[in-house]
This record gives sequence, structure tokens and C-alpha cells, in this order.
Amino acid sequence: MKVPIFIRSPISFPFRLMGIKPSRMHPNLCTICESMFTKVKKNKQIEIQATVMFADLRGYTRLSEHADPADIARLLDKFYDECAPAIWKRDGIINKMIGDAVLSIFNFPLERHDHVHQAVMAGIEIQRNCRDMQSEFSTISGVDAPVKIGIGIHTGMASIGEFGTAYKDFTIIGSVVNKASRIQGAAQNGEILISDDAYHSIKGDYPHLEPHTYNLKGIDQPVVAYAVPL
Repeated sequence: MKVPIFIRSPISFPFRLMGIKPSRMHPNLCTICESMFTKVKKNKQIEIQATVMFADLRGYTRLSEHADPADIARLLDKFYDECAPAIWKRDGIINKMIGDAVLSIFNFPLERHDHVHQAVMAGIEIQRNCRDMQSEFSTISGVDAPVKIGIGIHTGMASIGEFGTAYKDFTIIGSVVNKASRIQGAAQNGEILISDDAYHSIKGDYPHLEPHTYNLKGIDQPVVAYAVPL
């Protein structure tokens, strides 16, 4: 994990023979984290400080019911293509693409002391880029509502590594993931909503954001969150 692998150069050939190739989670990383996490880290899971961002394509269920499958596939391709570069350029990884949502992680395996800031900047870029999708997909048959994105961001300690036995999966779990998902669900269309913990890390950049309290499904206590201006 401490020696760089030039995964897109001739030097990478011996590693590719061993099955190590560019990761789909980030093009400048290899697949060691996904395929040999336990061997490298000596544990199936480790605890990390991470920032988690969920970006969700709104109205997907309704779109699926009323629009042509080819149009839906094209829309999802465009959505993923707008999310990926914004996340990768800020050293985040795309852990999962879950139908109409993207789960991304910041601060692993590429560590950044400003990982909350990087996640917020990625969210802003995604929202701005996805504005261009409005005109491109405004003529989808049977759907009148414009295409919108909701984004939720939370930071905290989480477990990351290999989960499962019969089927192994490299992913991140913990309350930070659940809370980020619920905050994303509370975000309005076209909005980036961040948790109180995340806001404390970037308060210097946005000193005057107004707190709002949300009662989120599966979370006992009300959650304070802030909408980041675009």
C-alpha cells in the first residue's frame, strides 16, 4: 500500500499478470483494496474517519414507469458520467452505483485533511453539471417534471473493508453511511444538504448558513443540517 503502482504504464504489466488492474472506483487506483484488503490490512475491516456523499437522481421510480427504457439508460449514463469526474478529481472513490444513486467516500484510500471540503466541492460541481441535463432530457416521453439531483453529506467514523463470506464485498458501513443517506433523502431537488458535523469542518468557507432540523427515518434524535449554496 506504500509503493505506487503505475497502473497505466508499461511498468504495470507484471501487476496486471497478477490480476491487479485499474479500479472502477477511481481510475488512478488499483484493485488491491477491493480484492486483497484483508491480506494487506491484516483485518477484514478497519475504522476510518470518512466523509460519505450520496447523490440521488430524483423521480427515478416515476421515470421508470412512464419513460422508454432506452431513455432511462441514457439518463443514468449521463448522471453517472457527471458524478464520476467531480468525485475523482477530489480524491474520492465511487464505492457503489445503486440504481439511481451514487455512494462516494472521501479520505480513503487517498487521505485528505480537508476531505469534507472536497466532498462539498464535488457535490457543487455535480449539481452545476446536472443543470445541463435539464434541456437534454426535458423531452422524455411521459415525464413532465425536470431532472433533479439531491445530495447528502455526512462525516464521521466508519468501518471499511471486506464484508460477507460466500460473497465478499468491499464497502463502508456504519451510522455515518446511514445518516448521509437519510440526509440525502431530506435534501430538496437541486440541493446539497450537509450534517452539522460536516458543517463544522467547513464553517470558515460558509459562516452564515442557517441550520435546519429534520426528523429522519431510522434516527431517533432530530438531525441538524445545512443547505450549501451553489
